[in-house]
Amino acid sequence: MPLNKIVTSLLQPIEAIASPVKSKLKKLSGIRAVIFDVYGTLFITKSAHSSLSESVIQSDTTIIEALKESDFDVFEHDANLSNLYMEYVRAHYDIRRAEGIAYPEINIGDVWQDFLNELFIGGIIDGDLTERSIRRVIMCYECKINPVWPAKKSLEFIRNLQDNDIHAGIIATGQFYTPKIMEILYQNSLETLGFRQSLCLWSYEYKHRKPSSLLFNTCKGRLQSLGIDPQETIYVGNDMLNDMVPARKVGFKTALFTGNANSTRLHEDIAECAKIKPTIIFNNFDQLANCIF
Repeated sequence: MPLNKIVTSLLQPIEAIASPVKSKLKKLSGIRAVIFDVYGTLFITKSAHSSLSESVIQSDTTIIEALKESDFDVFEHDANLSNLYMEYVRAHYDIRRAEGIAYPEINIGDVWQDFLNELFIGGIIDGDLTERSIRRVIMCYECKINPVWPAKKSLEFIRNLQDNDIHAGIIATGQFYTPKIMEILYQNSLETLGFRQSLCLWSYEYKHRKPSSLLFNTCKGRLQSLGIDPQETIYVGNDMLNDMVPARKVGFKTALFTGNANSTRLHEDIAECAKIKPTIIFNNFDQLANCIF
């Protein structure tokens, strides 16, 4: 099954859950770039956790469904597939930590390559083990375990950026499937939507995940090469620790999205979060538009 059919068949609109956090709005002038988080911001999520988190209940049934729907044969076995999968996830994170990376990120394609190789060698699965088939089963599994849907009015807001000659970019904890899912759900390529490729930083490509300063400093440098000052840039995210803190450190203005209670993360027990305030707090993209346009 093609990737776009996997996404459209498995994902459907998700209703955001109202958050008790009040909005804090003001008119901003001189914004020339808007950089987005994806999960929990542009995408409404059902879960408060990443699909790679051990807080998410990994299911053998879901893994088997994803394998079968991706044209793998699955045979009777005694293995605990979900535990085995998470062992590979942890092992790949350990490799990154051994490289001295404070906030490591893995490449999920490498994890599944190792995981499926073991299943293949162990006679648990059969089929064509190719890059294409591995990507297909990863996409299927991701859409099942971590369903997402674009936040209301987010597409209109993105189009307004392009109409107003404001640069759009992304700093996101994500994998190869993240931009693919964005393009399928928004029904356009990121470039057509106005996202500048050099300003789209995906954690799996850099081996660092948020709140790594590497991602934000890299984006800051690329913006400056375009003649855009940090104070002319606003970072939009849903997480005080992973979004607001590192964005503030590089001098970006910040916009905290509180439109979905499931994914609003204030981290009030962390001193670094408690002592900073976002430039604005908004709970829908119409509010953000009124602040910027």
